[in-house]
Amino acid sequence: MPERRFLRPRLLAAVDGALWVVDEFQPVAALVEPGTGTVREVVDWRSLAPPEPGHSAEIVTDGSRIWVQQGSSVGWVDETGLRQAAEVGGTHLCAVGRGAAWCVDWHSPDPGRSPGPGIAPVPPPMPEGRLVIVAEDGPTRVIPVDRPAQHVEIRADGAYLEVHSEPPTATPVSSSGWTFTYHHDHLWFPAEVPDRIEFADHAKRDPGPGGLGWSGRGGAGSWLAWHSADEVTTDGLLASGLRWALGPLPEFAHGDRHPVVATGHDPDTGAERVRFELGTGRLHAAVECGGYLWAVLCPAPRPRDRPPLRLLRIDPGSGQVDQVAPVDITDRCWSPVSLPEDEIEAHANRERAVFDDVERYLRGVADARSEIDGRWPDLGVRLTFRHPYFPGGWLSRRWRVFDEIGRPVSHEYASVHLMEDLDTHHLPPVDAAEGGVLEI
Repeated sequence: MPERRFLRPRLLAAVDGALWVVDEFQPVAALVEPGTGTVREVVDWRSLAPPEPGHSAEIVTDGSRIWVQQGSSVGWVDETGLRQAAEVGGTHLCAVGRGAAWCVDWHSPDPGRSPGPGIAPVPPPMPEGRLVIVAEDGPTRVIPVDRPAQHVEIRADGAYLEVHSEPPTATPVSSSGWTFTYHHDHLWFPAEVPDRIEFADHAKRDPGPGGLGWSGRGGAGSWLAWHSADEVTTDGLLASGLRWALGPLPEFAHGDRHPVVATGHDPDTGAERVRFELGTGRLHAAVECGGYLWAVLCPAPRPRDRPPLRLLRIDPGSGQVDQVAPVDITDRCWSPVSLPEDEIEAHANRERAVFDDVERYLRGVADARSEIDGRWPDLGVRLTFRHPYFPGGWLSRRWRVFDEIGRPVSHEYASVHLMEDLDTHHLPPVDAAEGGVLEI
């Protein structure tokens, strides 16, 4: 019998009064009823091809619609599942609204190269950009733009297309070095967007503050309001008449072994009024929905390759914290790919060999051994070694080398990240070791 797969929350989005909880890899979301904390529906969009190995899906919402991008495809997902799909080429989903999904190609202009010492670089002509608009239950429009497009914001008074208004300009920073300034402007479209966009033909207008920030794109991103008066008054989550910040305490800005708290602040002055403890670990996402605060917390200590993510519901009035029950999504996941045994073995051995001489470049590491660990697709490389951090014991870290559907993945900077963790002691406490081995 196959191992059951439970939802591992990554993104949160408040959509039409329901909380959408999107999995970290699989094309699945649980719709949670805010008042009860129970799952109302589980939906999937597994008919869309998965993103490239090592990449995640993009989720964008305007609070009433939710769209997802995986590779070159975008899809409109509702409570029945995938309602519409479209190909958008090399463009990126960046906004939802006005009855459509909006994508741009995100290309920055080339600043050019200096022809000699002290001579300013001469940028080449800027390439054209593309705006792709996918209408709900309608056609897809590919609109040329006479210069690179950067982003789209949808506001009540229209669509704002951010473009590079002119080539980058160079400022000398040394006898042979240059820094570059990129110039942007917003083109305002209060009504229909034409079939071709010429910079000179349209009004330039700054949309001003008030748009959805990164934390509003699906309610999730790694960025959340900080526990400071200045930031929380503008970016904090609004609930029970207060602005809320969620995350580690300011004195523990980094790491996953420190207390995570929710702090409620006066919306005008930013003064802290109340504080609730949420546990120890790393906060992945937070959002307000239905009068409650919701957070995804990865408790510590935890294994690096499969964190036990928890979805919390916080009552901002009483401080009561409830954990949402696990959601079984086994029958809604992508099927594993097919790979020959020799390819699996060859890739695993290449990844293992990266750590053959780890003692040469990692300070304090001794008696190191790297081994292939597990079974495909849950196959990884495990490095076990001695280090002064844990005298007499072993430190061990595992890297998964195939993704969840069995495609090869690599960890180019694995040894760099390990070195940083060892040097900064960003490690679980020694008393978390089991059988003389500390999982890090």
